[in-house]
Amino acid sequence: MADDANDVEIEIAAPKEERSWLRSTAIWSVLGGIATIITAVTAVLAVYVGLDQIKVARQVQVMDSTYASWNVFNQVTIANPELACPNTDKAFNTLMSTPDPASKTGGTYQDRYTAYGYMLITTSEQILEMAPKDPRWEFLIEERIKCHAPAIRFLQTEGSYEQRYSCRLRQVIADALDQPAPVCGKGAE
Repeated sequence: MADDANDVEIEIAAPKEERSWLRSTAIWSVLGGIATIITAVTAVLAVYVGLDQIKVARQVQVMDSTYASWNVFNQVTIANPELACPNTDKAFNTLMSTPDPASKTGGTYQDRYTAYGYMLITTSEQILEMAPKDPRWEFLIEERIKCHAPAIRFLQTEGSYEQRYSCRLRQVIADALDQPAPVCGKGAE
């Protein structure tokens, strides 16, 4: 029979399979996760940049509109020097009662001065919207307000002052005319 001393071990050679890192499912899962994170971060940044561009575009639009209004207002002031600075009660009353040569109905300067006043209000409001708390612009508005102090005092006694001017503009007016600061409700501008 068989001799146990001569036993030979027989090895069964199994094919050696080396798994390379390129074939590893785990590595591809990790890389896929990283790619997903990068895509998500990129999407969030793109939304942020887009919203910022919308904000900047709106600010540029407000600035363009404000400068256009300021330029038109200055052109109207140059074209109508009689409306530019009725800074005393006498000059204001004279302006409001003097016949306007441009009027086809024989009216006084009151109609043109009213339109001029609305232009002053609108332009000032736009400037304060564009550049809140800007000392240079506030100074320029205050100088215009001082020229029209009799008209503003007239509106204050008439009772339509608070409806015509925002709280922010009334604050500038109060500073220009050395009046007490306005009392504004919460959220009023």
